[in-house]
Amino acid sequence: MKKKNEKVEKLKLVIDSDVSNEIDDQFALSYALSREDFFDIEAITIAPFRVTWQKNLNVREGMIDSKNEAERILRLFGKKWTQKDPIVLFGAEGFLSEGYKKKSAGVEKIIKLAKKYDDLYICALGTLTNVAMVLHEAPKLAKKLHVVWMGTDNLMLDRFQDTNYAMDKLAFQEVIASDVDLTIFPTYMARGFVTSKYEFERNITSNSVTKYLASIINKFQFTEENMGLKTIYDIGPISYLLNKDKFITKEISPKVLVKEGKVEIDKDRKVTYITAVPKHYFIWTDFLKAINSNKEYFSKPKIFFTSDTHFGDEGKIRKHQVPFKDVEEMDSELVRRWNSKVGPNDIVYHLGDFGNFDMVKKLNGKVVLICGNYEADIYRKNFDDFKKRLLALGFADVIEDGLYLDEKVMGEKVYLTHKPGDRVTDCKTMFGHVHGSSLVKPFGFNVAVAFHYFAPLAADTAKRYLNFVDSYTGD
Repeated sequence: MKKKNEKVEKLKLVIDSDVSNEIDDQFALSYALSREDFFDIEAITIAPFRVTWQKNLNVREGMIDSKNEAERILRLFGKKWTQKDPIVLFGAEGFLSEGYKKKSAGVEKIIKLAKKYDDLYICALGTLTNVAMVLHEAPKLAKKLHVVWMGTDNLMLDRFQDTNYAMDKLAFQEVIASDVDLTIFPTYMARGFVTSKYEFERNITSNSVTKYLASIINKFQFTEENMGLKTIYDIGPISYLLNKDKFITKEISPKVLVKEGKVEIDKDRKVTYITAVPKHYFIWTDFLKAINSNKEYFSKPKIFFTSDTHFGDEGKIRKHQVPFKDVEEMDSELVRRWNSKVGPNDIVYHLGDFGNFDMVKKLNGKVVLICGNYEADIYRKNFDDFKKRLLALGFADVIEDGLYLDEKVMGEKVYLTHKPGDRVTDCKTMFGHVHGSSLVKPFGFNVAVAFHYFAPLAADTAKRYLNFVDSYTGD
């Protein structure tokens, strides 16, 4: 029994996660970050993933989205970092099963931490690729690693279909055959960690963390199959580390887990397999208690610029003006790229030709629309009614003409408008409208979405474009 005021030794923890694969990783990160009395979170390493339901998503793109999402969660907790000392690091950008062997910052970080500490815990919420890569580079560190992995999905251990296993079977086999202390949290054990928008919003107190988690539940697609319910699998491994005495486990031979390939396993090798979890309401209540306890950290909103998204515009597809096969893919990809950069509290200045206005409901951030010719064709002389309709849909503001931006945002006065021909002479102008002309002009630059990888442009990047304007020598 701990004595009063006795200092508790915290677990040194690395969270290895494919954050933007689903929405449950964000819940797990928030759970762990809410328990800094128990964990020292030394790093968040990004695991590779590839899923069919996210169109045009290769491994690299998914990992960039994951890094952005992990950093967004950290900011909600008031965490700060520098480029020289990051918290979130890319792991392997491919799978061992596909021959990937390159080094990565995330793997090097885990090796560095394992050398520093006698015991390093890794909560692996995706494939075991990064752990296997650590063993490739530094096999002698295996006995220092304590890995809790969310994987496998079959009670009888006779077949595995779980994605975390199937995406990189070779990584799984290498970890199984090593001396790593491995605990497996079967995915079927976590299927009771279910919530819905209705339930979740009625069991949280209002802080920046809970509000964000509620917002991503709201964006989860409701289908007849899931009936609006969402399983939050990845809080399971975090709960296990926090409450080991409440879980039932057994030691098993890794040989029963190896279903494909020849793997040499030491005859005395054992892994821990979780066979029973506490009542699901216990885990869910513990999670809610943790996230509800967070302070309301002030998170300064980021500023973004974009224009000419043309949501729902079939003409862009027919004229081959966008790299998407149909309008559904275009809209889906524009939303994904937008939300991978923009957080719920950020501000996006959209410089006109928005397209289907209902799409604002799917977009993160507070959208300030500066009307373009597309909008003008709709409202004509009745702007006030048009503005009321768009504000009701969820736009933060709707502006008929151009707007002078506060000088504090860009460090100088800047004018925002749709058409470059509407520029001003007393400062630089940011514009859209023209999709095929020069990106930079003597008077300003173009923020049209087609010029910027079909995603909003952050203010820091926009400042660099303004510097190009100063030295512009073109037409």
